[in-house]
Order: sequence, then structure tokens, then C-alpha cells
Amino acid sequence: MNRIRSREVAMELLYQMEIQKEYSVDKLFSHYEEILDEAYIRSILNLWIEHREEIENKITEHLKGWKLDRLAKIDLAILRLGITEMLYDQSIPQKVSINEAVNLAKKYVDDKSGKFINGVLSHFADKE
Repeated sequence: MNRIRSREVAMELLYQMEIQKEYSVDKLFSHYEEILDEAYIRSILNLWIEHREEIENKITEHLKGWKLDRLAKIDLAILRLGITEMLYDQSIPQKVSINEAVNLAKKYVDDKSGKFINGVLSHFADKE
């Protein structure tokens, strides 16, 4: 089970949820056949669905000069993943969640996005 790849899949599925407005974890997850940490992915997705309003509010609180609906969908998916981990998975140190989110942003978008994600999540970590 590769946690880094599992985190990528969780981010991809959060992105899909935003684009497709489909919130069935089973339906979305069924497209992935590779061996992953399925328990982690399902946990993150279900936690986000269950606490969506709180997570969106936390993201919004820590955006400076931005509104949630103006964010790039991939940045939003990465922020959702990071905040969900930081709020609800105490087995993952906050610094790890931040670092992994920044790496996802750099891989899927660019360095500028990585800096943006780092700023929002670091600000969140400092204030919580």
C-alpha cells in the first residue's frame, strides 16, 4: 500500500466529486483497480462528505483575498484533502499533510500553486 499514491487518488476523487457533483464513494472508487490503501481513501472521502460545510468554512477562513468559487478545482481538491487530514486524522502529523499537499500541487499544477497551498495550510495549522 503506497500512501503517496493513495493520497493522489483521494485528491483525484475529491476533484471528480467537484466536477461531476457525484458524491458516491463506492461509484467513484470502483474505477481504480490498483492496490491502494483503500481504508485511508474511503476514510478521507467520507470524512469530507460528512464534514463538508465545516471543511469549506475552514478553507474560506484561511484564504486571503480569494473566494472558494474562484479557486482552481485542483487547488480546491488539494486543500480539501489537506484540511480533512489535518482536522480528522491525528495519525498524520500536520507538517506531513502540508508537505504532501504541496507536493501534489507541484506535481499536478506548478510551483506557484505549491506556494499557495503551503500558505493556506500553514496559516490554518498556525491558527488551529
